[in-house]
Amino acid sequence: MESPVTFGEWLRRSRNELRLTRDEFAERIGCSVSALRKIEDGDRRPSVQIAELMANCLNIPPAERSTFVKVARGELSVDRLPPLSKPIASPSVSPASTTPRTNLPVLPTPIIGRQREVQELSQLLRDPQCRLLTLVGPGGIGKTRLAIETASHLQAAFADGVYFVPLAPVNTTRFIVPMIADAIGFAFQSASPADPKTQLFSYLKEKQALLLTDNLEHLLAEPGIELLAELLANAPQVKLLVTSRESLGLQGEWAFEVQGLPIPESRYAEGSAQNTSVELFLQRARRAHVRFNATPEDYPVIVRICQLVDGMPLGIELAAAWVRTLTCDEIAQEIERGLDFLSVSARDLPARHRSMRAVFDHSWKLLTQEDQGVLLRLSVFQGGFRREAAEAVAEATLSALSTLVTKSLVRRSGAGRYDLHELIRQFATEHFAERPEEQTATRARHGSYYLMFFSHADERLRSSAQREVLAELTAEMDNFRAAWDWAVTRHDITSLCQVSATLWYLFELRTWFAEGETIFRNAAERIQSLTTETQPSADVLVAVNAMRAHSAYFSFRLGKSAPAYAVLLPSATHLQSSTDQFAAIYSLWYLGIVCWELGKFAEASESLQASLDQARACGERWYETAAGEFIGIIAHDQGEYDQARRYLTEALAGAREMGDPMVIAHILSFMSPTIEALGEMAEAENFLRESLALAQEIGYRPGIGHALEGLGRLAQMTNPHEARTLFAASRDVYKEIGDLRNLSRVLSQQGYNSLALGDVADAQNSFIAVLRLAREGGYMPIALHALAGFASLQAKRGNTEHALELLLIVLNHPASVQDTKNRAAPLRAELEAQLTRQQVEAAQARVQAKTFEAAVDEVLKQVAFT
Repeated sequence: MESPVTFGEWLRRSRNELRLTRDEFAERIGCSVSALRKIEDGDRRPSVQIAELMANCLNIPPAERSTFVKVARGELSVDRLPPLSKPIASPSVSPASTTPRTNLPVLPTPIIGRQREVQELSQLLRDPQCRLLTLVGPGGIGKTRLAIETASHLQAAFADGVYFVPLAPVNTTRFIVPMIADAIGFAFQSASPADPKTQLFSYLKEKQALLLTDNLEHLLAEPGIELLAELLANAPQVKLLVTSRESLGLQGEWAFEVQGLPIPESRYAEGSAQNTSVELFLQRARRAHVRFNATPEDYPVIVRICQLVDGMPLGIELAAAWVRTLTCDEIAQEIERGLDFLSVSARDLPARHRSMRAVFDHSWKLLTQEDQGVLLRLSVFQGGFRREAAEAVAEATLSALSTLVTKSLVRRSGAGRYDLHELIRQFATEHFAERPEEQTATRARHGSYYLMFFSHADERLRSSAQREVLAELTAEMDNFRAAWDWAVTRHDITSLCQVSATLWYLFELRTWFAEGETIFRNAAERIQSLTTETQPSADVLVAVNAMRAHSAYFSFRLGKSAPAYAVLLPSATHLQSSTDQFAAIYSLWYLGIVCWELGKFAEASESLQASLDQARACGERWYETAAGEFIGIIAHDQGEYDQARRYLTEALAGAREMGDPMVIAHILSFMSPTIEALGEMAEAENFLRESLALAQEIGYRPGIGHALEGLGRLAQMTNPHEARTLFAASRDVYKEIGDLRNLSRVLSQQGYNSLALGDVADAQNSFIAVLRLAREGGYMPIALHALAGFASLQAKRGNTEHALELLLIVLNHPASVQDTKNRAAPLRAELEAQLTRQQVEAAQARVQAKTFEAAVDEVLKQVAFT
């Protein structure tokens, strides 16, 4: 087909090929429908900005967009555009750019009656002066849905993404920074001296992004909301789209009042329902009762219903849910008896409840006392619940749940779960406060249920059912956090200690290291502060030290090995002499791992052996296996490969018997270098392949990173280019989860591989990065590995004496592992052969007077001045 004569015709037909209406296309490019019609009719030329947005919307390849803009502006002929008989090419996407630049929720149904607001909000957010736009309105008015729809139309306008930040679950402004970071996928660096807010602001400084911060009103009563103004001041290309029941009171804020959905002027014309509150009623009514069909007589009544609720979406949805039991006329009559939005304006009523309370009061009064009680008790759940939990905690029978689902007060959220709309839950919580004794009893049942639920899941979590149990526990984390806080506040140290190991393992598997460090540290502090005794009881001391041990483990996972050791040593020592043998087992295991990381190999072996012996005596097979694995790892590092193989093989057999995929993957990954050292290369690779598959199956990212690193280590012997790719993939995984310890190790491996490829600059950058990270985190064996690599770099540059000094420091240090020694020793011999006896003796003398730390400082200073 030949190219169309005019640009307008080409544009219209291209739009049709993509199945975009003129309204939809106009919204996406921020242009009015009338202006777009003039462009398509040839009566108007688009601005450069509109033309660029058109190119993006039509998927014009980046290389051809400049041509497209010139054609649209009339500067080039239309025949420069691709013929319409050929599909418009999708822009090429590199693997690194396939990650979505948005986390916006997908709306389950098309938005109704908001096209005008979406277009207006889109235009406001494209205005350079508008950087903080707040959607203001009562609860249930549809602010969130409108904001999501608007944000989804603006993805092309923000190069670094559009992100949804839900703030309803948080109860303090202190959590705004971590919630934003979580939404945009930013991981805080624990080793950084900057606080989280500074790190986030620094990250966003050059970003062009839109943050949709949802449900902010409950945070306005406390100080700290000024954080949003600070964010905008520090990130000049970031914009905020906020939903709140009241304005934020910040300078530069643009407030947009969200009204109810349009109500048809005609009460009789069936066609008037399109894009109005009537269409929403019909949609929800058909979902509530598939056989519902509005008759011509129903339309005036439906319009009346929409008028009674003032077009408020939640009011419409609640009303439509009654079509299963009431006629439209009866629904209208019930609303007229008890729901009068215009009269709910008492000044002593909180603003956020002046209209929505009437909607909820109407639904509330139509419930039986039994159903009211069930709804109140269900309000203690956070983030949804399963039917079994509703029955155990809220005494909700299946019939009662069904009734509440029918009345749209409880929602079925899929996979056997239910939840309450947040506004309904707040309404019920306020009513429940009027029954303090029942509320306290229900919260006690809720806390006990979820603490027991998690505790009972421990054995399955450490079995072949791990993947399924992970999903179950993750779905209940909001409930568990509430239960944990309940237990801490009430000093229920027995329950806390019983479930703490399960919680530790869940955080480890999900790589929630920062939360793990915080939640256990806070628990230890709160338990200790709750006791008024001068000499705390033995149980309190056990609980405090157990929580400190868990917290210290996650400090270690965040790269703070030295501080972790300082906490673990006294905690493990106390627990070892206590009556809680289980806490002694895992605290000694933690201590052994941290000592291994610090290069304290003798102390590590002693702690791990004590953990293994106690685990074996108590029948704790999981910890027996885990302790045996690390004893084998230390044997490998000491060059005792046969002994390492024996321990690791025994541990692997135990792990396979238990079926825990994470432990199996972990052992396989660490066993591979031992098998490699014994000359069984094919088996070493097989172990890594199996480890990678298991880690990917359960989504255990540290395991994925470690297996990729191991495969890179094997590949560098024959194909250093492939090794570079594998090391880079491993590095990216560790960076993503903030695992600085493992990141240091793979960077050191990457440095050696770059040396093999002749990329001296990358090798130096890698080794220097490791020395900085490892010195701060205390990863002595890794630092020595990198220092040996830097010595190799110095030797290549002809700095023979300095290279020899570094190698002597590495070889003489007690924290050097055998792999490092194997790399350093041959080079030492080679360098000594190049030097005179006097030069060698001089280097040895200098090394005797120099500490490892001083040597690293010299290297870093030397690099800084080159």
